[in-house]
Amino acid sequence: MYHTLLYYKIVNIKNPAKEVEMHKEICVALGIKGRILIGDYGINGNIGGTKESIELYRAYMDQHRLYKDIDWKEHIADFLPFPKLRVRYRDEIITTEIKDHIDWTKRGKHVDRDTFHQWLLRGEDMVLIDMRNDYEWAVGRFKNSINPPVSYFRDLKDNMGFYDQFKDKKVVMYCTGGIRCEPASALFVAHGFDPKRTYQLEGGIVKYAEKYGNEGFFEGKCFTFDDRMVLPINTTDSAVVVGKCAVCDTLCDTYRNCVYKECNALFIGCDTCHTRLHGACSTACEAIVLGNADMKRPFAHQMSV
Repeated sequence: MYHTLLYYKIVNIKNPAKEVEMHKEICVALGIKGRILIGDYGINGNIGGTKESIELYRAYMDQHRLYKDIDWKEHIADFLPFPKLRVRYRDEIITTEIKDHIDWTKRGKHVDRDTFHQWLLRGEDMVLIDMRNDYEWAVGRFKNSINPPVSYFRDLKDNMGFYDQFKDKKVVMYCTGGIRCEPASALFVAHGFDPKRTYQLEGGIVKYAEKYGNEGFFEGKCFTFDDRMVLPINTTDSAVVVGKCAVCDTLCDTYRNCVYKECNALFIGCDTCHTRLHGACSTACEAIVLGNADMKRPFAHQMSV
């Protein structure tokens, strides 16, 4: 069994290059794999390793003056979902493409999962806005949440006009672990949203699911940027499937990559269509695959989840 950590912290880092090298040394020594981005304004990590290595990494971070008090999101996995270690400097630990126009001191208020859950239970008059990419929303989301009109988070800046319809509402935004809501809420406030009525779900879907996964209001599965592809939120027989096969439109929550590597499209595909199209995302790609040996080997995460 392996343990994974999803985390971030907004903090001023004066020498990020030094922190990158230090993290590389520590993670290599502990046998940790995954991705860590370090920039001038914080750190963003998604890593995995043995129980012992993750405990040692957390102990190091918890005693560090920059990283203490991180809100860790820890999971157990049957396999290590990260093929390698990548620790890099990024001028943005979450890509907005407008970093110089974001005032980190003027962000939406955090709402903890318990309060948020109570709001949902009593039918609070609010608008739930998903800050993830459209393909993440496709496989799982909070009930009655708004489908983002963007393919990637960096497109948010160019689509703020869409959200004007909600300016007079109480707004609660969410994402996987919380990090995207930090700059998103700042952008909303800068766009004229009332900072007293603009909220971000603390810890995101992952933190909410730790306590309310089986009885909460999240439907479907949570997309992950690693070899797991998706994580179940509700683990009971009552779990709802919201994803749909891109080929036949039947309910499905299995993400795959098109076997034709010049396409390599990420899509939701059922087992029947996957077999019928020989692993391709469409009849067009299937025709190329059948007439061309230029194929790639399916990874484990392309199979049914």
